[in-house]
Amino acid sequence: MPRQAREKSPTGYYHIMMRGIDRDFIYQSSKDKTYFVDLLKEAEQLDIVAYCLMDNHVHLVVQGDIVALSLALRKLNIKYAMHYNFVNKRVGHVFQNRYRSEIVETDSYLAHLVRYVHNNPVKAGLVAEARQYRWSSYGEYLGNLNIVSPIQKQVVLGLFPKGTESFKIFHLEPDENEYLDTAEDIERDRLKRAQTIVAAFCSTREIKDHSFLKSDPKQTAELVAELLRHTKLSHRKIASLLDINAYYVHQVSRGGGRGGGRGGGS
Repeated sequence: MPRQAREKSPTGYYHIMMRGIDRDFIYQSSKDKTYFVDLLKEAEQLDIVAYCLMDNHVHLVVQGDIVALSLALRKLNIKYAMHYNFVNKRVGHVFQNRYRSEIVETDSYLAHLVRYVHNNPVKAGLVAEARQYRWSSYGEYLGNLNIVSPIQKQVVLGLFPKGTESFKIFHLEPDENEYLDTAEDIERDRLKRAQTIVAAFCSTREIKDHSFLKSDPKQTAELVAELLRHTKLSHRKIASLLDINAYYVHQVSRGGGRGGGRGGGS
């Protein structure tokens, strides 16, 4: 089956995600990450807007012609795989299939995407704030540039009314949007968002534990409806999180279950 052509961005901006084959690490040490960053710095046709290196995948935000970008990334992957295999005494592929990509169509999405990329290690629990993570471009927006394009830094900071101050505040704000990522990270973020919603719901109603909701179908239905609105968790996973029947979640999703129904465990 022929490969599907990549969608061309009207702005020239793309979000790129590359991950290790079979979910394996693509970086075993800080030296591996340094080498990869050096390759990004040397790569032609890669106008870097933002980046973040995680152990088993990497996020890039770039601008350029899609054909030229594809060629540059292919060369980068080959060079890095040769280094990685030699240093770690292994053979075979390092990256899983082709890189994944999504287009960036608006300034607003670009700003949110840069924040998402920088906050990857925060969501993974590696650091408390993006500024604490070494292997991303966050620090380049607050200080000296390394591989981020000077023009792109100016473009991104120009999206914020007070420049770097607004940029820093924006990175601390919550974000319910979903972006291109590994399946396990998307699921992790959905679950964390759901747990935050449950905790806030119980706190505002002075409920000590969500298990008490089983005796109050009305409040159970309200919480389920909120989870359905603000997360993309499946009905089964919402039911598991709240220890209720999955059919009850399905009822709420269809507009029922608010005044009655069984919210008990399955």
